[in-house]
Amino acid sequence: MQAPTTSFYDWQQQFATEQAYLDAIAALRWPEGFRCPHCCHDHGWLYAARHRYECARCYRQTSFTSGTAFHGSRVPPTKWFWTLYLISADKGGISALRLSKVVGISWRTAFTMLRTLRAAMATRDSLYLEVVKSQRTVC
Repeated sequence: MQAPTTSFYDWQQQFATEQAYLDAIAALRWPEGFRCPHCCHDHGWLYAARHRYECARCYRQTSFTSGTAFHGSRVPPTKWFWTLYLISADKGGISALRLSKVVGISWRTAFTMLRTLRAAMATRDSLYLEVVKSQRTVC
């Protein structure tokens, strides 16, 4: 199944603000609502100003981006999402030099972002292959 195509303008409009970015991350991370990664409790409080949830059972706070490729980054979230679009829009990908010019970041930052996202995609692909191989052996 192929995902519907989206223009860069539509992508920018969809993820124009930091809140839209955080909502998208939260929806992907917790599709059925918040679940604490430490104790698996399903109730917590949202601290919107800090972009964190606090578990009602263990009282640990969890960031929207913790455990993701975006964790600890000082690059604005909108530039991360523009990078995601630019990587996936072209069959050949994008170079760090071109990304730095399009997004408006240094070459070193662009290189680091691309390396991080490519590693995340490779990890995802290897996890997918492990699941497929395990399903073959079970059947």
